[in-house]
Amino acid sequence: GLFKPENNITRAEAAVIFAKLSGAAPDTVSGNISVSFTDVSEKHWATWAIKYVASEELFSGYTDGTFQPDKVITRAEFATVVAKYLKKNGMIEDKTYNTSTLKDIDGHWAKDNIKLLVGEGYIKGYPDDTFKPNASIKRAESVALINRALKRGPLNNAALDFVDVPVNHWAYRDIAEGVINHTYKIDENG
Repeated sequence: GLFKPENNITRAEAAVIFAKLSGAAPDTVSGNISVSFTDVSEKHWATWAIKYVASEELFSGYTDGTFQPDKVITRAEFATVVAKYLKKNGMIEDKTYNTSTLKDIDGHWAKDNIKLLVGEGYIKGYPDDTFKPNASIKRAESVALINRALKRGPLNNAALDFVDVPVNHWAYRDIAEGVINHTYKIDENG
């Protein structure tokens, strides 16, 4: 009965999210995918998703040949995966935005992807003009970013059964959009 909105998510959990968003499932991913990482065994619960997202070039491993599936994913890593997903699916153009006022992304390896998502209005920084790219992303933050990037929600007038997500939680409607099975249409006002 918990959503745990303030918990971090791991790289393996994020891999499963993006594999499923791409339409993949454990029984549809080919066993012929030759991607391998030294720290991901065939018995790992997310091996199918990790192989899939790596073969689709949404995720990459580290220079030492590892994927680090149980490591929490950073805000920069998650933003980069979202940007790659949107580009790969023709949902966003690779543009350069110079409008970001975030003072802690200059020189960061993910700066261009962060600026792209900020420029498109999918993410923003904190009130102190930081993005905290190396901080772990929270479950609530990740669902809100995915919803905005996919132009979904937030879902209004929905009831959630999670005891740890009160109606006044900042991401309540985004969490509802992400977890409640429903159909939607975009009206003439967007």
